[in-house]
Amino acid sequence: MANRRTAETNWAGEAPLMRCVDCGGAMQPSDGDALDCSNCGRKYPVRDGVLQMMGDLQGNNKVAADFYDGPLWPKFRFWEHFTFFVNGGRKRCRRQVLKHLPDLSGTRLLEVAIGDGSNLPFIPDDCQVYGVDISTVQLADCRRKFPGRDVRPILGEAERLPFREDTFDNVLSFGALNYFNDPLAAMKEMARVCKPEGRIAVSDEYPGLTNKMLFRRIGLPQVDRWIMSRLLMLGPEFTDMIDRHRHMKIEPIMSESLDDWELHSLWMKVAYCVSGRPKKAGS
Repeated sequence: MANRRTAETNWAGEAPLMRCVDCGGAMQPSDGDALDCSNCGRKYPVRDGVLQMMGDLQGNNKVAADFYDGPLWPKFRFWEHFTFFVNGGRKRCRRQVLKHLPDLSGTRLLEVAIGDGSNLPFIPDDCQVYGVDISTVQLADCRRKFPGRDVRPILGEAERLPFREDTFDNVLSFGALNYFNDPLAAMKEMARVCKPEGRIAVSDEYPGLTNKMLFRRIGLPQVDRWIMSRLLMLGPEFTDMIDRHRHMKIEPIMSESLDDWELHSLWMKVAYCVSGRPKKAGS
């Protein structure tokens, strides 16, 4: 059977929805396959179908990008699949998050940290999906795995989303919030680009999950760190990042960025999902 041709985005047509991540200026089509900022002049090229809207990474975002672009992520993914398996399967686990969004058919959806597009099979084909991620490898895998799907992939950071206010009907983020450089800034950006009547659904593991690990509870946290780094294949840098954020509080972040939000526990209380409406200025 012939391979399906990968769908290509008409980025010139997307310019009215977008803004410069440096100055917030309006975007305009440029010579060649690129967009330019009409205010500061920064050029955003397109490489292999992906719009490049990210500068040099620092902090957690760099650690995460190195992990997902490197050799450890495919090895760790066994444990993700295992978690889904013991909780009823991948389909059931992902739908436990997606059910907190309204019917997506005929809407415009932003997925922050879209990764390799693992949620796409559960999103209607007539939903316009825009995917932001910091990993070039993950975005390439998304295009490879779903060549016929009309997805607009963007290399960028959650704290600086390259879209104008009230662009999306709904926003989704799955498995990334805890370890953004600034989770609150990322949530506020999701709220900014979501329409006032839209919904935002965000899911990740509980930040304090490592506090419950056996050896930390008996005063030997270094053993748990070895398990995470070597046995679970997270590596020392990602393990350090998880350790630094184990006291992160979800509730204050959501209270500052969402209205009418609810916190749901998932997968035997290993993970959470928060859903709510975007909090707008003056609300």
